[in-house]
Amino acid sequence: MRKNIGVSSITNYSKLLLLMLAFTHNTYAQTPDSVVKEKETLVFNGYYRGRIDSYDGVNKLTYGDAAIDAKGNVKGVSNDTLYLHQILAGFTYLPAMNWEIKAYMYDSRSWDSSLQADDFLANKGTADEYGASYYDDHHELHETYIRKYNFLTSGLTFSLGRLNLEYGDRRIFAPGAWGNTIGFFWDAAHLSYAVDKNFIDVWYGQTRTIAPDDFSIVEKHVYQGAGIYSHYEKDAFKIEPFAAWRNGLFHEVKPYEKAYYAGARTYDESIGFIYDATYIKATGRYGEKDIDAYAYVAKAGYYFDDTYKTHFTLGTLYASGDTNPNDTTKGTFETPFGSKTGPNYGRMDIMIWSNMRDYQAMYWMNPTKKLSLKAAFHNFSLAEPTDSWYTFGYKNNPGNSYTEIGNEYDLTLKYTATDNLSFTVIGTYLDAGDFITKNNIAQNDATKLFFQFVYKFSTQRKGGE
Repeated sequence: MRKNIGVSSITNYSKLLLLMLAFTHNTYAQTPDSVVKEKETLVFNGYYRGRIDSYDGVNKLTYGDAAIDAKGNVKGVSNDTLYLHQILAGFTYLPAMNWEIKAYMYDSRSWDSSLQADDFLANKGTADEYGASYYDDHHELHETYIRKYNFLTSGLTFSLGRLNLEYGDRRIFAPGAWGNTIGFFWDAAHLSYAVDKNFIDVWYGQTRTIAPDDFSIVEKHVYQGAGIYSHYEKDAFKIEPFAAWRNGLFHEVKPYEKAYYAGARTYDESIGFIYDATYIKATGRYGEKDIDAYAYVAKAGYYFDDTYKTHFTLGTLYASGDTNPNDTTKGTFETPFGSKTGPNYGRMDIMIWSNMRDYQAMYWMNPTKKLSLKAAFHNFSLAEPTDSWYTFGYKNNPGNSYTEIGNEYDLTLKYTATDNLSFTVIGTYLDAGDFITKNNIAQNDATKLFFQFVYKFSTQRKGGE
């Protein structure tokens, strides 16, 4: 395992990646037929995503009409209505049999937000400060890599560059694409071995920071890490064992972190009885403390054999918290490199997979071929009253032990107008619980409304045309 990389070494490492057109995409369960063809192919494609976010009683950094954060500071306002844009464009080039080169850029911007990029700085004002913007990321490198299929042997794929890693249900490894900026991009080397639908992937690299005007590949990275993700299926049964190592690179002021993760996901999404279960254990060191944390997902339901593709599920999600902040053990679970936004923890985006419990019910169907509908209910609470509400950092006041965050109600409608154009509308409401109201964080409920459209574009040229 390579030693920790300093700032100057990271710069040299990044320049090397740029020269080699750095990196890869999500799971490689099967080699695409188009890649192994001898005919040269060049594809230019991308998308434009526009979204209006309307908040009432909450924003990305605070809960409550007063918009006061966990440190007692006012951050923005609680009734923002803002426009978000994200554009992605680039090319995929297949120069010869079993070779693929990709180079993409993306740009994210916001208008009329009361929050500025500096509001999202991690470890602000310390030697460990770095960018973590949620709304703005200008002229940034997206997927950019060189890849060799059937590398050394049939079924083995090697990729080097900037990787958009996404596996399973996105809880363990995923970039987090719902936010206007994209989270866990990797600059890494990646190997995948696939046989039919079964595969095992391994990689080593570093994850980037998100600052609007910095080109992340030449900046110091946030984490050094490695991962393993595998998939095996037989008939309807599927299991996905995984493991990860995470080493925090910002620790001048913060405690150093070396965390190890292992677990597995099993699921069946075929018609009839459906289920989805994940367990993950975290160990290692965080400063002077031992890490001893875990999380799980357990969902079950039914997929009806009808024209509407009707599903429903009931489930519970859990992530451990710290029972005693003053002892020598860190019991708070943190996802290794997984998505922290999007549908997994409610569309209000007020919960992450740390010190949380979620009792949920979901129902979704397709009323027409072009229209899908999804309704969800979440009862959110803290796993441990002695620990934080990690989305915002709020804690119980001295003497209090409340855990109830509240009940969330979500409705999502998606209309696919054409192969290139889709529209999504999401409405979500939170009925605030005792943790919020009795700790005087706020006395209000909260709502959010999202309206999004995505337009995809593509042109293709083949050799000889």
